[in-house]
Amino acid sequence: MRSFLQRISSRKFLVALAVQIASVAAIFQPEQEAAFESAAVRIAALATLLLAGLGYGKIEAGVDAKSQNVGASQPDAAGAADKRELP
Repeated sequence: MRSFLQRISSRKFLVALAVQIASVAAIFQPEQEAAFESAAVRIAALATLLLAGLGYGKIEAGVDAKSQNVGASQPDAAGAADKRELP
């Protein structure tokens, strides 16, 4: 596992943080536009906020799993049967 300082200094984290900040800024923008456009921007910002957080979490989970060598290194019997060549 990587240390906390290594995690917060990674490019993945910094990009996810920048996206989160931009989304929050879009949600609380000072200009008052038309009600429909304002609602659309806020919904898109909330979706981006959620997806950026989930995406970063998934990437970090994959990195941690790979660094710990989780999972079998060889395919199981079912996986081997799927890779047979058909005549």
